[in-house]
Amino acid sequence: MIETHANLSSAVDELVLAAEKPSRYVGGEFGSVAKDLSAARVTFALAFPDTYEVGMSNLGFRLLYHLLNDRPDVACERVFLPWPDMEGMLRARGLPLFSLESRAPVRDFDVLGVTLQFELAYTSALALLDLAGIPLLARERGDRDPLVVGGGPCAFNPEPIADFFDCFAVGDGEEVALEIADAVASSGFRRGGATRRELLLRLARIPGVYVPALFRPHYDPATRAIAAIEPLLPGYEKVERRVMPDLNALPTTAYTRPIVPFMQTIHDRLPIEIQRGCTRGCRFCQVGMITRPTRQRDPKQVLGLAETGLLASGYEEVGLLSLSSGDYAPLNGLLDDFLARWEGERIAMSLPSLRTETMNDSLAKKIARIRKTGFTLAPEAATERMRAVINKGNREEDLLKAVESIFSNGWSLLKLYFMIGLPEERDEDVVAIAELARRCLGAARRALPKGQGSAALHLGASTFVPKPFTPFQWEPMISPEETRRRQGLITAALGGRNGAIQFKPHDSRQSSIEGALALGDRRVATAVLAAYRSGQRLDGWTEWFDEARWIVAFEACEREHGVGLDWFAHRRRRLDEVLPWDRIDCGVTKPYLQKQLAAARNLAEVEDCVPAPCTVCGACDYDVVKNRTYEAKDYVAEPPRPAPRPETPLRTRVRIRWSKLGRLVALSHLETMHALLRAIRRARLPVAYSQGYHPKPRVSFGPALPVGVESVCEYMDLELVGAVDPADVLSRLSGELPDGLRALDAVVVDPRAPSIGEALRAVHYRAEFQGDGWGEDLLSDRIAAFTGADQAVVTRAGPPKNRNRKRRKVAETKRREIDLKQIVTHLAVEGPGRVSFSLRADPSGSAKPAEVLGAVFGDGTPPRGAKVLKEGASFARAGQGQADGLQPRAPRYLDA
Repeated sequence: MIETHANLSSAVDELVLAAEKPSRYVGGEFGSVAKDLSAARVTFALAFPDTYEVGMSNLGFRLLYHLLNDRPDVACERVFLPWPDMEGMLRARGLPLFSLESRAPVRDFDVLGVTLQFELAYTSALALLDLAGIPLLARERGDRDPLVVGGGPCAFNPEPIADFFDCFAVGDGEEVALEIADAVASSGFRRGGATRRELLLRLARIPGVYVPALFRPHYDPATRAIAAIEPLLPGYEKVERRVMPDLNALPTTAYTRPIVPFMQTIHDRLPIEIQRGCTRGCRFCQVGMITRPTRQRDPKQVLGLAETGLLASGYEEVGLLSLSSGDYAPLNGLLDDFLARWEGERIAMSLPSLRTETMNDSLAKKIARIRKTGFTLAPEAATERMRAVINKGNREEDLLKAVESIFSNGWSLLKLYFMIGLPEERDEDVVAIAELARRCLGAARRALPKGQGSAALHLGASTFVPKPFTPFQWEPMISPEETRRRQGLITAALGGRNGAIQFKPHDSRQSSIEGALALGDRRVATAVLAAYRSGQRLDGWTEWFDEARWIVAFEACEREHGVGLDWFAHRRRRLDEVLPWDRIDCGVTKPYLQKQLAAARNLAEVEDCVPAPCTVCGACDYDVVKNRTYEAKDYVAEPPRPAPRPETPLRTRVRIRWSKLGRLVALSHLETMHALLRAIRRARLPVAYSQGYHPKPRVSFGPALPVGVESVCEYMDLELVGAVDPADVLSRLSGELPDGLRALDAVVVDPRAPSIGEALRAVHYRAEFQGDGWGEDLLSDRIAAFTGADQAVVTRAGPPKNRNRKRRKVAETKRREIDLKQIVTHLAVEGPGRVSFSLRADPSGSAKPAEVLGAVFGDGTPPRGAKVLKEGASFARAGQGQADGLQPRAPRYLDA
């Protein structure tokens, strides 16, 4: 088994370097966990059915990863869906989907846990299974196949994908994930113990676990609606969601030892959950219903997690996550203490979810001090009538005051998000979106201080999609044609999409598919499978979503079952109709949701039950599961911090030589720089910063190392505050580097010395060729042919230049010819399959190792499998201003 994993890892290495974004597949990030899979009682592959940069932005995914690995007997590794280029290469080579940490085949794990954050990920989940070599249909899996578990918000209606999953974890996953792992381990599943059927029966006894095979739906032949959902196991009739009642009791490893990705993720920051659940009662909002009640984290714990997490990660930003950050009453006090602690270290903070009525001038001033990029508000509806329908709980004056606060504090761009297609909506409500946007623009222009640019609004309008466990779950969606008509009303009212208000309508094609998948029953699996087999995956990416394929897939569903896209997405359901998710208990009762639907039609609003009386929704037991909140008046400010010492004007320039080996050769120069800068921050080195509006650390790097090339002689210069000991710098930095990066030595450099790039004169490489055909004679012949040629010109394409993106589909590129004879200063055979070569390097540039290998030993491209090590560098002599100790370390390069 171990040998198989090693062979797979070696084969994957080659594919990774050919991928569009290699760092998606590298692994080995600082904070990641690698265990001996063979020593674990249970192995868990935690999968996110999207790309790495999307999955690693999900806090729940990170929480479960650390939670499982905190257990000594559990080994959890991550899995992401490859981009289509990598998927194609895996299929072409016959290689299975692999885990990130050990690159073990996913099918070799005991459990494959798939987080399902939104419905358009369903085909991607099938792609994960298929690439892993796991049968798509649960009924076709044997006792050697992994247990496939689904979780996340979509587990509250698992029926559309019930045929593909063995079970689902419904609700908060922190406890149930460990209970599933324990059940698998104790059963002996896949180790000669329990069969798959026996394991499923055992899992059904765990609260919050839904096993689709233990329920059988029956359909009314006349109406084609569900007539009944028959439980097949006595006593197993309803699955209650799991709830973590106290956020303060949760494990904190994901915050205190966070994974620090190499590539830039969608949300590249330290995420800290300050609140889970929301009782505002917006009638369109599924997550607000299924995550009740409101549970807040102690603000002192939040500050402690920020302190520990920032020191442990090197992140430059903290994200305080909740469904409504403004409802966190101690927020202002917490921000004051955060600023007092971190503002001087240039740490930013983001508050992704702010309601218009909780936005005020004081809060805007604080946010402006720590982060001033774009600002986003989501009014959702533009008229008082529609705000009453959806129970949004704010007024137009709240929005206009928020706009004034935002722009008066220096922002010049605001994003506003609305919905169209809501129940009870009329054309005048749609046109009112444009009219309200104009009033917001007017308020912004009046509030924006002179000399700070011009105010601009980005206006978005998504199509309402009814979701399970909301008061609108019985309501129909509007059709794509009606969506486009209503979008046109907004465009016409604005006088066009561009200008100070830019209107960006939501893609109407995806909404109906999302609605059918959200509200569908087990018959929808036919459409999901047909869409996948026609080539669909990554449907959340507009470039991969294909409406025509989905329409054909739902036509296949209609031919087989008599129900299709319109039936699932665009019809009103009877209040007494059996719903696909009726065997799941989300806490909020169906009578309460029906009462809220009637209130919507009567324009009756319901207050948040945190400050107001209980609305008896059913989510609380009033003992353990209940609202847990903190009051602003109870917040005790941190004691004032001592005034920082005046910064000494003394600066020390330290030059560090470092290596980049193994998997990390797949990182780009920019990604490597970010990894090193965060390691420097973790090491608490006193780096000097530039002046100006956006201060940057004074760290400079040598010329970029090509992707795929290892090196033991990379350099960077640090400008540090005060007098420092280079040995101490080296020691502190070494302990904060991820595997594959290593600090080798450090010396103090004269501040007047030339930069690394200016002092560099030559770079020295060693190449090794794979296979038996590269004998010394063949290598010598190739070198002799190169040496005897008058020229060896290679043509390099420059970066694309496209000045008119709207008119030109193909970007223009500037080509440059390079004569390698003028650059290669040393080329020799070092033994069978090994050569060394040196390249002249100066501020005007140099050649790439791949260009040399392709010209001398290949047909324009390097021989397949060739490995290159940058093993030396020559700098200007010490007498020319270069510090000692940075001369070539190999005698054969002294003539370079």
